[in-house]
Amino acid sequence: MNGSAVYLQPAFILQHRPYRETSLLLEVFTRDFGIVSILAKGVRKEKSKMAGLLLPFCALKLSFSDRNELKVLTQAEYVNGYALQRLALYCGFYINELVQIFVHKHDPHPEIFVCYERCLSDLSADNPIEQTLRYFELDLLQEAGYAAQLDAEANGKPVQFGQRYDFLADFGMVVDHNGLIGGETLTRLAARLPLDGQGLLEAKWLLRKMLDGHLQGRPLKSRDVLAKIIKHL
Repeated sequence: MNGSAVYLQPAFILQHRPYRETSLLLEVFTRDFGIVSILAKGVRKEKSKMAGLLLPFCALKLSFSDRNELKVLTQAEYVNGYALQRLALYCGFYINELVQIFVHKHDPHPEIFVCYERCLSDLSADNPIEQTLRYFELDLLQEAGYAAQLDAEANGKPVQFGQRYDFLADFGMVVDHNGLIGGETLTRLAARLPLDGQGLLEAKWLLRKMLDGHLQGRPLKSRDVLAKIIKHL
């Protein structure tokens, strides 16, 4: 970057929409500059060489002018593509929406960028989808500054196998005999270990509660779509 331009910045397209007759407006997650809005001029023309590159779930290197709030695309290079199929594709749109909420404009989060790319890789490799999503959600909250200690109670004592817990946003994990998550699942989540069927259900409940506390009632469009898709599988 020389003060007026950024060259070959690792990036992913999170969202794109038509602009005027031949251009696109892009919401782009970059490794070193966070989320930026970029105008891709003329890429919808029939002879444009860049149109086929500017798609979600493709690792790119983008160059763009940096003088204004709305950047202008000058170059795009393809690095790698993640072929998300069926349910994994809808999961991809879900994590894109989460990133747009938890990563602020022009706020660099290279750690989240790495987590995002790893999640796309896992989804494209047919790794367990529910587990992949839970660990991405957990990593996103942690790197965005909303981490909760999962392997310890709010009073500092280690969580216990056989014990049930509830999550309170301002305190952490508290003992609750009617709680919906067990100490074993919390321990496995904290260590990023594989989760079984019951563990996945408990982890989904916990991460939903943690995310919703920060969403403050904001609906996730992709979550509703994903729930409907899963219901009909």
